[in-house]
Amino acid sequence: IASIMNRVRDLKNKYRNEDNITDELNCTKISADTTDNSGTVNQIMMTANNPEDWLCFLLMLEKKGIPQMDVSLLNRLIGRYSQAVTALPAEKHSQDESYARILVRFAELKA
Repeated sequence: IASIMNRVRDLKNKYRNEDNITDELNCTKISADTTDNSGTVNQIMMTANNPEDWLCFLLMLEKKGIPQMDVSLLNRLIGRYSQAVTALPAEKHSQDESYARILVRFAELKA
């Protein structure tokens, strides 16, 4: 786990600026409505159901506040990350970087 966390931190630092740009570009196809989000989740699951779309959606939700300071947001994020992990089969996505980022962030939120 420590090795994965170090790798994720390295990737975060390496792609921090690029992530902001690519998230904005990639997320234009997915609406991150913060009220219910069931429509967005259904859209992700009905279309490609891939880690990139889930990660984009989850990152947009995280931008709505500071989970460490907002228990309601933290609980909502934990629920959505759990939903993403359940919807994405590990056998299919185990080599996907976005899937790994989802798993690591999910573990961070739950800790």
